[in-house]
Amino acid sequence: MNLGAFMAMLFSFTGAAVTVVAAIALAIRFVRRADGSAREQLSAEELDAIRARLAELEQRDLRVEEIEERLDFVERALGRSREAPQLRNPSEK
Repeated sequence: MNLGAFMAMLFSFTGAAVTVVAAIALAIRFVRRADGSAREQLSAEELDAIRARLAELEQRDLRVEEIEERLDFVERALGRSREAPQLRNPSEK
């Protein structure tokens, strides 16, 4: 192997290693920065607003469940009325 080919391989492997190390360092910096911003505390007003919204959504869920139960009842009632025989009109012969 000549010296030129050896140097080319050495620089390519070294360049690849430097690139990998730099990418890892950037990823670690990004994760630390993202982790630091996630630790921010919410104010009392923001927490109260979130709690109020959560209570509102829970009430809405209860209302949707009630409407679903009513719909199921109506569907069953309509199904029974269609299955029942039609009553004969006594005035018709």
